[in-house]
Amino acid sequence: MLSLHYLPRSIFPNVDFPRVTVIVSANNLPVEYMLLRITEPLEQAAKGVPGVKVVNSQTGIGLSKLHIYFNHNINANTAYLMLQARLAKVSLPLGVSFKSQLMTPHIKPFAQYALVSNKLSSSAMTPYFTFNIRPILLSLPGIYQVNGVGRGWPQVIVKLNKRKLAQYNLNLSAIIKVIHKTQGPFYSGVMNEFSQQYMLVTKVRPKNLTALKNLTIPLKTNKQAFVLLGNIAKITVGSPPLIIDSSVAGYKHAILIDISAQANVNTVSVAKVVKNKIKLLKQELPPDLKLVKIYDFSSIIHSDLKDVWTALLLGSIIVWLVILLFLRRFDTAIVTLFVVPLSMAVTFIIFKNIGFGINVMTLGGLTVAVGALIDHAIVVMERATRNLSALSSAQERERAALEASSKILPLMSGATFSSAIIFLPLIFLSGTLGLLFRHMALTIVIALTASQIVALSLTPILAALLAKKKQKRIKKWRWASIIKIIYVKLLRKSLNRPWIATIPIMILLIIVGIWSGMRLPTAFMPKWDEGAIAIPFRTPVGSSVAKTLKVGRELANVASKNSAVAKVSLVVGRSLDNPRSTPNKGDLIVILKKHRDRTTSQVMRQLRRALIDTQPNLFELKLHQVFINRLGNLSGSHAPLVLYLFGKNVKQLQKYGKLLEQKIKHSQKFDNTVFKSPSTGPQIEIYPNIQAKLQNIAPRELSESILARQWHIKDGFLLNGEQILPISIKIDDRASSFTNLTQTSVLTQYPTPLKHLANFKIRKSVPYVTHHNLVPFAYIWTSPKDGEGLNVAASKLKQLIDQLKLPAGITTEIGGYYKEQTKSFDQMTIILIGALLILLIIFGFLFYGQRPALAAIISIAFAAPGGFLALLLTKTDLDSTAFLGILLVFSIVVNNIVLIFATARQKAGDIPLRVHVEMATRRRFKPILMTLLSNVFGFMPLAIGIGRGTQLLEPLAIAAIGGLSLAVIASLWLSPVLYSAILKIVPINNMIK
Repeated sequence: MLSLHYLPRSIFPNVDFPRVTVIVSANNLPVEYMLLRITEPLEQAAKGVPGVKVVNSQTGIGLSKLHIYFNHNINANTAYLMLQARLAKVSLPLGVSFKSQLMTPHIKPFAQYALVSNKLSSSAMTPYFTFNIRPILLSLPGIYQVNGVGRGWPQVIVKLNKRKLAQYNLNLSAIIKVIHKTQGPFYSGVMNEFSQQYMLVTKVRPKNLTALKNLTIPLKTNKQAFVLLGNIAKITVGSPPLIIDSSVAGYKHAILIDISAQANVNTVSVAKVVKNKIKLLKQELPPDLKLVKIYDFSSIIHSDLKDVWTALLLGSIIVWLVILLFLRRFDTAIVTLFVVPLSMAVTFIIFKNIGFGINVMTLGGLTVAVGALIDHAIVVMERATRNLSALSSAQERERAALEASSKILPLMSGATFSSAIIFLPLIFLSGTLGLLFRHMALTIVIALTASQIVALSLTPILAALLAKKKQKRIKKWRWASIIKIIYVKLLRKSLNRPWIATIPIMILLIIVGIWSGMRLPTAFMPKWDEGAIAIPFRTPVGSSVAKTLKVGRELANVASKNSAVAKVSLVVGRSLDNPRSTPNKGDLIVILKKHRDRTTSQVMRQLRRALIDTQPNLFELKLHQVFINRLGNLSGSHAPLVLYLFGKNVKQLQKYGKLLEQKIKHSQKFDNTVFKSPSTGPQIEIYPNIQAKLQNIAPRELSESILARQWHIKDGFLLNGEQILPISIKIDDRASSFTNLTQTSVLTQYPTPLKHLANFKIRKSVPYVTHHNLVPFAYIWTSPKDGEGLNVAASKLKQLIDQLKLPAGITTEIGGYYKEQTKSFDQMTIILIGALLILLIIFGFLFYGQRPALAAIISIAFAAPGGFLALLLTKTDLDSTAFLGILLVFSIVVNNIVLIFATARQKAGDIPLRVHVEMATRRRFKPILMTLLSNVFGFMPLAIGIGRGTQLLEPLAIAAIGGLSLAVIASLWLSPVLYSAILKIVPINNMIK
């Protein structure tokens, strides 16, 4: 229990995905400049790092994004350090912001709070957040990052008066030069006086706004004359240019506070500490500020894990009732079930020592393993306590129980080893599922090992203690005797004519398996009701941040009016995963109420309709659940279906990418179709002409003059204690149209309209530049219709591509969740086949012959159609967890069949006859039936769904129930009858000869 208490808890295991994201932000530099000076040098450097498989890049205005993928067999942390060292050697332009991150779940925020106000802007709130809130939260144990998302630090805005500049014959460069020279402090050497050394520092930086206003600007007409900066400019403190901003429904201004936990910590415990600290911080807030909670996913982690524990507890109670029904002894049933928590306790101790935690994957592994744990307990206890009522003394019963245990435990060890063999290959799965299911596979193997440790040490002792107590002979139920008599008669008839009995059944099972498997919709991960929705949206290309923010606030207000919605937050100019994005990009996070009458999927459909009605002209609107979206972002699979177009001609890729997007939309066979290599918006290109050269106006000078009018120029800063206030220089006549821009006077020695100094070219759209391993490509995101599997949707997409008849220079590939799923399914199929072949070899050694091994393997394989049929009847997608349910069925059937043939060998020697196998099967009838029925009913709470937390394991439970229902036939009828059929072909005496 102590080990369990201290185990970290999270949704997903703490694994490092072999992927690094690099974001380079450079204000609003043109695409061409970003591509040549930033993206391509970084691409070439990254591609040369050992272990790098793919380098994808996207280049826009002032933004370069690189996604670097490593081979799965390389250590992600080592590769990340090597990549950082290589990228650090690339010389980037001054002033760019560079950030790289290794994709791991703990970098994502588990909680988001917001500092809100209806009076103070987010810039005005930034100093309070930076100095009063962020340091306190960062000091809490277990906290990794605390990031604020708002408009940014306040700036000192120097707005120059154009008329006064002309009056004093001043140009922009003169003002910039003076401010730049007065920054400091400047190092002025050292002075030694006796035994002391003084550092000499020349300080010229203005201390405050008044000092900045009093800066003297020398005049060109008279070198001894000057004018004060405050006389030619209006100097104030205000908000920075609108590049990034955030909002919370119900408040005018907000700073979103994202809080991430460190790796391998208990997120639930850390969240409690944060919650308590937030309560204290609320008491110290100024009157105009409020701290509100947007989301705390630790509550989802806690409730979901609690749901799984509840389902396991209910399942254990049901199992106990089934065991009690079969054994009809209260004490034996209690002791049998008591072995399970003992095995779990050993598992948790191992978890604590190897760094595992409690998450969906490890809990899923424990759920899978519980069936095998129960099987172990039932087999040992049933064998040890059988036929003891005839013995009179306690010593005889104890000795008989220990002797029976000693005979069955070696067989159980072989069965446990065989079960573990089935799950061990999951460790070698690659891709996203490989990283996640590796933890599940190891959990199963650890739990099986722990069960074997308990079986070898404690179970015989418990059985011996029970044996001491005198028990009355229990009268058999009449209906149970009738069932067994019917079963024995059917078994004997089938053994006499095995091929006639087995061939029709095997053909039927093959048909059922293929028919149900072909009709099953496939999925990457199970459907999960998280209660949290991410809504990325894009306004039309070329929209400003202000326009996108306005649209986002309207969408947030519409979402907040839904009765199921609790909180809505908004970010613009950045995304949920990247610190910077295009001006037309925004993201909403919608948190649903805990107690609601609709599922998350139902609310998503309602919100989608309402949001489209409000903003029908959105370029993109997607709705998906947060954790599934995070998993996709960590792995690089951002959408269910991603259509890639590769080629050398960027314009051609753009042309056919847009055509395909329209064709996919018009087909009405898909949802959420977006061309993800769009334009960055319109662009006006300015070319200095011969007149600029005659006036000795350098291109950079011309650019700065325009920049000061249309944006701002940063040059230096003021210090206000520890607060840094950047100085932003502007000119007060910003042009709002193309005509105004051409007529703007350039502040040079002779003010001249810009149209006389430059020529202009208007480009309606400038495409993003996207590369895949340094080769241009474009891509489209889309999703299947509700209820349709990824395989079917991918087939429809391929048909649409074939109809368009792309030119020879363009090739296509379908990726996304579909590619991950296809790759994982192929690997899982190989694992299933490989596990069966390995078992065939192991069984050959265990049974001293391949005939019982072959009968066992075929019988095990024929349990799978039951799982497929159960999934089809319950309208459940075939996903990765459902595959695990099939593997679970195999592991339990392995135990049963191993014990049948091993028992037969104990009676007949190395090569048992048909009669010996019949006798062993009849003897194992009750424990096998008890094992399978207890597992079937034990999985019912998970299959039905006890709370939202069990939804990730529902496909596993349904597949397991279906497979185990058929496993009764496979274990008790098909395996002995099939063995008898094989003996008909190759008799034992022939083999001996």
